[in-house]
Amino acid sequence: MAHTSPSEINATEGLDSFLPYLSEVTNFWLGRMLMIAIFIIFLMGYLRAKKGDFVGAFAVASYVTFVLGLLFWVIGVVSGLDFAIIIGMVIVASVILLMQKKDF
Repeated sequence: MAHTSPSEINATEGLDSFLPYLSEVTNFWLGRMLMIAIFIIFLMGYLRAKKGDFVGAFAVASYVTFVLGLLFWVIGVVSGLDFAIIIGMVIVASVILLMQKKDF
């Protein structure tokens, strides 16, 4: 399969014309690595703020990754399979949050 030439991309239209090209050339690895980086940054940031609350950190990181992943999926940076995995992570995080017992 031949990729489009970089000279055919009109980069003056903005990132929504250039990012899908980069994602296509890298076989969607750009979007995958971007989503993994966002997930890890929010996971570690929440863990650093609230020591020992891994369930909350996992939930916050997966929700933020879902929102940003939805935007990148609409643009065309993240593939449908990758976005389905992100949705699965959100479902798992929601189930774990709902099953966790909290003492008030």
